[in-house]
Amino acid sequence: MTKFSSLKSRITIFFLLLISVYFVINIILSIIYINNEKREDLEILMTHALSESLDYVKKDQEKTNLTFLYSIPHMTSVLRKSGAREIEFFFSKSVYKPKSNEIAVFKVLNNGIYFNLKSTDVEIKKHIYETIFNSIFWHLIFLIVVGILGVYFIHKMLLPLSHIAEQCKNYKDDNEFYLNDKYAASEIYQLESALNMLVRRFRNLRKKDKEIFTQATHELKTPLSIIKARLDNYKDNKDYSKSSFIKAIDEDIQRLYLEIQSMLYFNIFDFDDKENFSVLNEVKECIKKVEILLKDRSLNIEIKGNDFRLIARKKLFIKMFMSIFENAVTYAKKDSTINIFIGENKLHIKNVKSTEINLFSSKLGIKILDKLSCELNFTFNIIKDNNTYEVILNFMEYIE
Repeated sequence: MTKFSSLKSRITIFFLLLISVYFVINIILSIIYINNEKREDLEILMTHALSESLDYVKKDQEKTNLTFLYSIPHMTSVLRKSGAREIEFFFSKSVYKPKSNEIAVFKVLNNGIYFNLKSTDVEIKKHIYETIFNSIFWHLIFLIVVGILGVYFIHKMLLPLSHIAEQCKNYKDDNEFYLNDKYAASEIYQLESALNMLVRRFRNLRKKDKEIFTQATHELKTPLSIIKARLDNYKDNKDYSKSSFIKAIDEDIQRLYLEIQSMLYFNIFDFDDKENFSVLNEVKECIKKVEILLKDRSLNIEIKGNDFRLIARKKLFIKMFMSIFENAVTYAKKDSTINIFIGENKLHIKNVKSTEINLFSSKLGIKILDKLSCELNFTFNIIKDNNTYEVILNFMEYIE
């Protein structure tokens, strides 16, 4: 990592570049202004000198010998002090067009002849070059001073950020981030607050994951122990019929499958941001994804109620609904209807049962759904009887 990759170096360089851009623009405008002002001043003075000289040429007009004009000390010295160089008085029959490096003025005589005075702009350019050189010199001095002060103050301002970075590097469980500078910028305080919120969120998730793992260990241990005991019983008990064993072991495997399925269904805790979205639209999109499964089981979907909008983590909501809906499709009776009711900040998924096995009939499934309810801010209720199974979700952050 180079020394220019640090944030304070980049900010300093960027700041100095902005100053340099300002300087370049300023010096260009200054050059234009100085050049125009100098030329205008010289033109005014040359016009005045030409007007004073006009009295000497009125008599002989263009036949006047102009040599004597160069020997008038007052006139030539004033012109030279104002930046005129290589001055020349002359007559012309038309308006004299000065070259790019010349400044010229004229007066029209009574006979229509033009009396002209011209000068080169060498001295003006020299003055401009000197101005540019001095400006660049002082600008460099200014940049050095500003650069040193900038690095110092930016270092002071970003010191709390380095402190937080050091805390991240040496982070230990249950630690919270803190700033050691009461004058730190509000944005850094926001970063500190956001990091602490993230730490607390991870802490809660880890706590819930630990609870789920403990619950999963217990729930998986029971069916595995039962299967092992049943195998031992079948091995040692000759009166235990094969058909009875297969039926019993099938129920045990179904229970084990249910617990594993619960864990697989809800391994979905993405950290996506909250969004404002339509519940009805997302439900319809989810249904489209399982149309083949619905046709295979000859299931109908009936959606009732009025749409409402949620403010929640959209991806997590979709995965959660898909899990509940796929569960309903999997365990619904063939040729039956799955009823979905949307409205009054509630979402109902109801199916006619084909067997007693259901994803949320297990303690592990309930535990994971409880974890999801904290993430998506909803409460849930499961209603079941001999014929139907219904999951009701009641959302807290919604818009009618």
